[in-house]
Amino acid sequence: MSPDLRSTLPLLGGYAMAPKDEASAAEFYAALAGLPIGGLEMPAPADDDAIDATAVSRLLQPGWVAMLTCVPVVMGHRAADPARGLASDDEDARGRALADVARAAELARRLADEEGTARVAAIEVHSAPSPELGSADSLARSLATIADWDLAGAQIVLEHCDALVPEQQPSKGFLTLDDEIAAIRTAGNPEAVGIGINWGRSAIEGRSTGTPVEHLLAAREAHLLRALILSGATGSTTAWGEPWSDAHIPSRGEDPALEASAASALGMQEIAASLAAAGPDALRAVKVSVRPRDMPVAARVAVARAVLAQLEATDVV
Repeated sequence: MSPDLRSTLPLLGGYAMAPKDEASAAEFYAALAGLPIGGLEMPAPADDDAIDATAVSRLLQPGWVAMLTCVPVVMGHRAADPARGLASDDEDARGRALADVARAAELARRLADEEGTARVAAIEVHSAPSPELGSADSLARSLATIADWDLAGAQIVLEHCDALVPEQQPSKGFLTLDDEIAAIRTAGNPEAVGIGINWGRSAIEGRSTGTPVEHLLAAREAHLLRALILSGATGSTTAWGEPWSDAHIPSRGEDPALEASAASALGMQEIAASLAAAGPDALRAVKVSVRPRDMPVAARVAVARAVLAQLEATDVV
C-alpha cells in the first residue's frame, strides 16, 4: 500500500538541523521520536554507494514515512555541472539528472522490500538548471519518464524553488511556477506528479511574504498542490547569512527557542495564511536549520518543537 501523502502529522526536515558528528546526530534523531511528526524529509542518495535502506530505516520510527529530497544532489553538482537538471536542454546533462532521481527511486524500492511495506511517501524533484540552460519542454519529458518508473508507492513532488527574476540575485534561479505547472500537464500524468511549495523559496523569489500564498493558490487551483514546506526566509542579514539566502531560518515567535530567528519573515500570521491557502489535502512539512551551528541537541529539538507548535496552533484543518 502507498503511504498517504496527506499525513495527519507534519514531516520534519531533520537532516537540515541535525548535528554533523555521528554520536550527536544519533542522539538528535532518537529525540525526534518525542515530537508530533509523521516522518522525515531526508536527502536522496548522492551516489550509488549511498543507497542504504537499512541506515534510512533506522531513522524512521514505526508508522513514520519519508519524503526524499533531491535538492542536495542538485546543488552539489551545480558548480561543476551547471547544465545538469531535469529541465536541461542538454540531453546528456538531463540524463545525469534522471540518474540522480533514479537513485531515490531505488532507495524507495529497497525500503519497501526490506520492510514489506512502502515507506517513502514522496520524492521531491526540482526544475534545474536555469531557464537559460533548460525549458519546460525538457522538464516535461523528464517527468513523463519518471512517472513510468516503479516508485514503490511514492508520488513525485516538484518542489518549486525561486525562479530566475531579472535584475535580482537568485538563490536557485530555476523555472517559474507557471512553467512547472505547464510541464506537469504536458507530461500527461498529473496523478503521479504534483507541486510542492516551499514557503522560504517562494518568499525569496518574490522578496515578499505574499508570494508563497500566491504560489499555493496557483498550484491548488491547478489541482496540483501536494505539499507545503514551512521553511523561513528573511530580508535581513542574520546568523543564517545574507538577506534572502536559502538557509532555512526558523520562524519568529515568542518561544525562547526562536529568539535567534526573530528577524524571520515567517511567523504565526504567515503560517496561518499559508495553511488556509493550501487547504486540507496538502502534506505539511517543517524544514529549518539552527544557529549557532554547534547548538546542543536539546536546543535543536526545542527549535523543532517550537515551530511544530506554531503549525499546530494555526492549522485550520
